[in-house]
Amino acid sequence: MRDQAQGLRNLVRKAGIEANIPVYQGAPSKVVTITSGKGGVGKTNLTVNLAIALKKIDKRVLIIDADLGLSNVEVLLGISPKYNVKDVLEGKKDIFSIVEEGPLGIKFISGGSGIVDLANLDEERLLRLIECAQLINRSFDIVLIDTGAGISRNVMEFVMMSDEVIVITTPEPTSITDAYAIIKAIITRDFDHKINLLINRVNGIKEAEEIFFRLNGVIKRFLQREVEYIGYIEENSIVSKSVIKQVPFMISYEKSNISRQVENVAMKLVMSSESVEEKNRGGFSRFIDSIIKRLRER
Repeated sequence: MRDQAQGLRNLVRKAGIEANIPVYQGAPSKVVTITSGKGGVGKTNLTVNLAIALKKIDKRVLIIDADLGLSNVEVLLGISPKYNVKDVLEGKKDIFSIVEEGPLGIKFISGGSGIVDLANLDEERLLRLIECAQLINRSFDIVLIDTGAGISRNVMEFVMMSDEVIVITTPEPTSITDAYAIIKAIITRDFDHKINLLINRVNGIKEAEEIFFRLNGVIKRFLQREVEYIGYIEENSIVSKSVIKQVPFMISYEKSNISRQVENVAMKLVMSSESVEEKNRGGFSRFIDSIIKRLRER
């Protein structure tokens, strides 16, 4: 075990990573993890349409599908990827060979089984992971990570590497309860970046704000922390119609109310990006730093 740990430390040095030197040069990507306490709240649909809204305001956007076993991003985009992250980690493909292109030029990577347990990689795969993260950070303005629902190790790994998190809930009591549970899990892991709450499938702004203020009040009282209100999306049959067509509603119904609501969320993300100094962003470099920290502790 000692020899293996030393080998990994040597690998880290070979990749040009030192304790006090940032992994990346230049402006890093802003990494936003989109998650939820339970499934079926519209998380993936929001991710895809948010990516399109960001692309429409000239942001270079990448979606990483980290929802294990449920690759709904590719279904919504009408794409069938031939390769995924596993092919890169095994040295069969380079990172850009697995990037698929969706509507308006948004980019998409399928995590597949390669996204599992990224922290427990051997030397060769660790080096490939570091190289991939460097390339992604230099090539995109915003990376949206669509995780699975619930509080799993995999979900928490992606949350902790993010610059911001968007937690999605609906008005259903079980959804709100589960949203609180995942927000509690994030806060108790000392995540010190912005946690956003998005209310989906509401009847209007009044219902959305009531849910937000009620949930945020509970969070403030019991967790001594507050979350940010990033917006709401109304209940609308347009969503199911666009899913059947496999054309995101930001394209097929671009003038609709819900498209404007997604655009509002996109603008808040962009304004948040511009208000945060580059040095305070971590993204993939933060994730790799966490791996390196664990190596040093072995």
